[in-house]
Amino acid sequence: MRVTRLLAVHRPPPLALALLVVAAVAVFVAGLEHARLWHRGYAEVEIVGPLFLINAIASAVTVLFLVFDRVALFALGAVGICVGSLISIYISHTSHFLQWREAGYDATAKVIVVAEVAGAVLTLAGLAAGALRHRRVRTSERVVAVTA
Repeated sequence: MRVTRLLAVHRPPPLALALLVVAAVAVFVAGLEHARLWHRGYAEVEIVGPLFLINAIASAVTVLFLVFDRVALFALGAVGICVGSLISIYISHTSHFLQWREAGYDATAKVIVVAEVAGAVLTLAGLAAGALRHRRVRTSERVVAVTA
């Protein structure tokens, strides 16, 4: 994928846009919860602490990509952040992750997991809905061109 395509302004069809907006809300919620945890003391945790702040900032920037119709950048950011967070959460609950281990799933951890899963799934669903719509439009254009 060329850089110009990643940076291109693109407004997806209504269903795809709706799915992507809900995905953006999920990414934002997860980022907000990471920021809250960082502020509540995770900032003091060596190595892992700053990752919480980076997650929060990256989540906010990713949501802005969708606001400014940069769908490809939003999708890459959303899926990357969500999947990366979910992998990190899993590792931190099953073994030591960068010298850090979580004891259990409190309410905040559950909110983050649900938001990250929703963010990834809804982003992929939005991309699929947009691709299907684009394919139907291209097919109907060919049919019109052939019959004309």
